[in-house]
Amino acid sequence: MASRSIGIVFGAGGTVGMAYHAGVTRALEQVAGIRPADADLLVGSSAGSVIAAYLRSGWTGDDFWAFALGTHPTIAELGDDEAARRRDIFTPRWRSPLELGRIAIGSAYVLGQAVIRRPALPIPGALRRRFPGGLFAMTEGERRLPAELAPTWPDKALWLCTVDINSGRRIVLGREGSPETSVATAVLASCAIPGFYQPVKVGKYTLVDGGVHSSTNLDLAAKFGCDLIIGIAPMAYEPVDAPDPVRQLVRLIPTRALSRETAYARSKGAEVLLIRPTASELAVHGANLMRPDAGEEIARASYDAAARLLESDRFKEALAA
Repeated sequence: MASRSIGIVFGAGGTVGMAYHAGVTRALEQVAGIRPADADLLVGSSAGSVIAAYLRSGWTGDDFWAFALGTHPTIAELGDDEAARRRDIFTPRWRSPLELGRIAIGSAYVLGQAVIRRPALPIPGALRRRFPGGLFAMTEGERRLPAELAPTWPDKALWLCTVDINSGRRIVLGREGSPETSVATAVLASCAIPGFYQPVKVGKYTLVDGGVHSSTNLDLAAKFGCDLIIGIAPMAYEPVDAPDPVRQLVRLIPTRALSRETAYARSKGAEVLLIRPTASELAVHGANLMRPDAGEEIARASYDAAARLLESDRFKEALAA
């Protein structure tokens, strides 16, 4: 019997999402015996693009686990300096009130375009340069990603999701027909939260966070032709163990989008397994998805919950097929 093609989808979720992915990835390897790096397709959106790109660059679940615990060699030099981590995540791009005002106007425009997702009116380049979008710089990402990620696109499929603010279209970097760029630049584009971070130019496109289109973009794995899709969705929630109504409301849009994408994938004949935070996990996550202290507590909670899920009859039967 021919083996099934497997796609793993890593959803958006900020620094909290990265810690969540660390625990789930470790559980997949240790409990289910699945090495995400071996999957036929990895789809990443925003924080998930970081995880997917590092997996294709040689990292394992152990690496992400050590990263979440703060013991990985690449971050050991920062130690427990939360202020340094906060500066690396949110480095201001202004040095005066005048600069802040100009950047704020550009950021409001970028955010508006991301929300309405309609073709933009032509704006002269000089005006764009005068009012640049993005209040903060991704200092850590700009420093680390080019050095640590694969210099060329991997042989196995890596699809990183972005949105072009000029057209409102989803642009999937790494997919055939997409504009050429480096893996590091693709990750920066996928993580460029509209208004917060400066959009990334790739060819004729001006790209922002892929989570603008969907926090997971799981439908892409079905379009790739995957027989088994494992969707990891930090911004949704587990309906069997749902959180309080307020947290459900906050996560309503990602959860409904994931349901639509899952239904689409199943209509194409794919087996879909979803891993989403439970009520107790969301209590650990907190309200701020970009917490600079997101790490061990979140990763351990997600590992424990994912391990229980992977040992359930539903998952064991699907994974054993």
